[in-house]
Amino acid sequence: MTEKSQVLQCENFQGSWTSAGNAIFNTVKFNKDDLNMVRVMGYTGHAFRININAADVDVAGPTAYDWEDIFAKGLENLGFKSETIRTLDFVAPTPDELKRAISMIQKSIDQGVPAISWDLFVPEFGNIFGYDDEKKTLWAIDPQGDQELPYEKLGRGQVNELFVAIITEEIEVDRETMFKTALDMAINHAYHREHKDDVPPYENGLKGYDAWIEAFEKGEVSEFGNAYNIHVVHDARNFAAQFFRELKDEWQNYEKISTLCDEAVARYQEVTDHLRAITNLYPFPQGGEPNKPENAQFTIEQLKLAKQSEVEAVKVLERIREQI
Repeated sequence: MTEKSQVLQCENFQGSWTSAGNAIFNTVKFNKDDLNMVRVMGYTGHAFRININAADVDVAGPTAYDWEDIFAKGLENLGFKSETIRTLDFVAPTPDELKRAISMIQKSIDQGVPAISWDLFVPEFGNIFGYDDEKKTLWAIDPQGDQELPYEKLGRGQVNELFVAIITEEIEVDRETMFKTALDMAINHAYHREHKDDVPPYENGLKGYDAWIEAFEKGEVSEFGNAYNIHVVHDARNFAAQFFRELKDEWQNYEKISTLCDEAVARYQEVTDHLRAITNLYPFPQGGEPNKPENAQFTIEQLKLAKQSEVEAVKVLERIREQI
């Protein structure tokens, strides 16, 4: 280990509203230059995610899931084994946990690859791309920007919890396996609740739309949280449409699969269009007026239409899965 090490500058966080997708892309691109943002979002499953708090559509929804599991599965589907460390929710790291996290980060950076982390400057995912062991300082980036971070502030940001993920090994994954796994993750997310507890009342997948509608019907929608969720989900479904557009071309020698990919593009484009219809109502971070009756009614109508299109999209994914 050297006293000072810095890898190449990470990309800014304007690639996607899904900070996990940005952080993963900033990590894997140093090993696989054939992976673009569209493929990272698709093959990790982030293009298909939705997670809504039925009580008020809180801002935590898009990042309220099992990070270790989702990151590990996504990275493995891209061709990487990984290692993570995480404290409990809202629990700052112990000195030993901090020491281990710093060691993991330094190991990754010394190998020329940024680490993934959480709540560096805001409660979002980001990357750590350099360190100065003499000054006990990290160089990091997240949606807030590119800044220095003292060692002791890692895991002690706005929410006081530690998460670090690094890639430890590159593995071979063929395109058929990558496609199958992406489909399995998307289908499973659509149909099966990921949460063990009933409180907070989060619903993911297709039921996420029902939870969103429920909050609007009660008139108890968080302005800040709703605006964030609508931009995240709209952006994700736009990536889903782009993902299948690329796969349509990649699988053009397999007529049935290519045709079904084209159908998936159409269905996810419909979802994107319905969500786009309400994004202007709810600018982020201002939030708009989600509890204004006319806004709520229009939003409910568009969410119902978006869900209908997504139901059909998932059925197409199941048909593609049968062909591979």
